[in-house]
Amino acid sequence: MITGGAVYKDAGFPMTGTPVRGYEEIDYSGDVAIEAWGATRAEMIENATRGLMGLMAWSRVEPVVEHPVEAACADAGGLLVDWLSAVILMAATHGEIYSDVSVRAAGHDALCGTVRGAPARDHAGQLRFDVKAATYHGLQVEETGEGWRCRVVFDL
Repeated sequence: MITGGAVYKDAGFPMTGTPVRGYEEIDYSGDVAIEAWGATRAEMIENATRGLMGLMAWSRVEPVVEHPVEAACADAGGLLVDWLSAVILMAATHGEIYSDVSVRAAGHDALCGTVRGAPARDHAGQLRFDVKAATYHGLQVEETGEGWRCRVVFDL
């Protein structure tokens, strides 16, 4: 289990499992972090992206735009940060918020996938945090007997 650095606000972890949605927000020293999990590394990163989307908007938007996303890095932590950074950059560049993601492994050290969302200007009342970056500070990625887990901290 991932430990250290964060205090769980209300993680909702049942005694014999984990929350259903695949990620939880956690408080982290004035910033915000998420812990995400999945059966595969790609599923964990997909759930981490959903957690990022939950930080950026209060509720799900109806997708009207779609963009491909790619990332590559030799280590699992770097791959996670590079992927999330690409999504953050895309949101800022296009002025969009995303509500759906699909991630596929493209070899051992690369990912490709798609984010779907809508222009932020059409959903101004739903904007939550202006996420600036995924960081290496407090980054944890591990393969467990049940799949993959990670913790990533975001700068706001």
